[in-house]
Amino acid sequence: MEPIRFDLEGRTAIVTGAGRGIGRACALALAAQGANVVACSRTQGQIDEVVREIEAGGRSGVALAADVTERVEVEAMVGEVMTRFGRIDILVNNAGVFAMKPLVPTKGWKPSVGKIIPDFDKPFDDDDWFRTINTNVTSVYRCCQAVVPHMMSQGGGRIINIGSIDSEHGLRFAAAYCASKGAVKSMTKAMAREWVSYKITVNCVSPGYVDTDLLPAVMHDEEIKAQTAKANVPMQRFAKPEEVAVPVVWLASDQAGYVTGESIYIDGGVLA
Repeated sequence: MEPIRFDLEGRTAIVTGAGRGIGRACALALAAQGANVVACSRTQGQIDEVVREIEAGGRSGVALAADVTERVEVEAMVGEVMTRFGRIDILVNNAGVFAMKPLVPTKGWKPSVGKIIPDFDKPFDDDDWFRTINTNVTSVYRCCQAVVPHMMSQGGGRIINIGSIDSEHGLRFAAAYCASKGAVKSMTKAMAREWVSYKITVNCVSPGYVDTDLLPAVMHDEEIKAQTAKANVPMQRFAKPEEVAVPVVWLASDQAGYVTGESIYIDGGVLA
């Protein structure tokens, strides 16, 4: 039997939200397997640093700042990628936000989580809702709509959406986030069926608790983090971003060519 290799040499990957956390880990992991990586984020300084790390490892990277909720910026970013590399083989839709806030006031009581969440007491409003939906859902639509025609014309591609275990269960004070990640999972299935005849696979990697700064008030307090892991995760720890990047690399490779429309849960046993 031939050894299994996740060889991405010569392929071009776009990773959104690549400046930190899971996106950064995915960008570095894809580059390590030979891909040319386009790191995309609204924060230029963060993706510049990621590209420096990629290039320090002898690989090719490009930092392109864009707001992936905006059609014009996405189309400009994709056009630049095509000009530089002539193809797009892999799209990782990772850009996302998370916020915990009650949909309506909690009427005189404040749960323990409310003590460490900024703006927990402020009313949930349309800005909170649309910021979450636009960043977590609309960005996937925008990027896929801009990238997929190029994948169709070149004979295939790989799309990996970053979801969440919160697409599967309710999380108190995170209704907008749960709704957005449920949408990502459903979109993944629909896109997979729509584009399968073009040899484009679409899958979802859905992490649970990951050691990133998506929720700084928790992640920067080691005691709270340990308590959260003990109370919620059978493995009693948070995942490292690199552990989420591994299935992303696999799904981007030829080894996952028969996998589409699936959600892979990286959660330390939470959903078990």
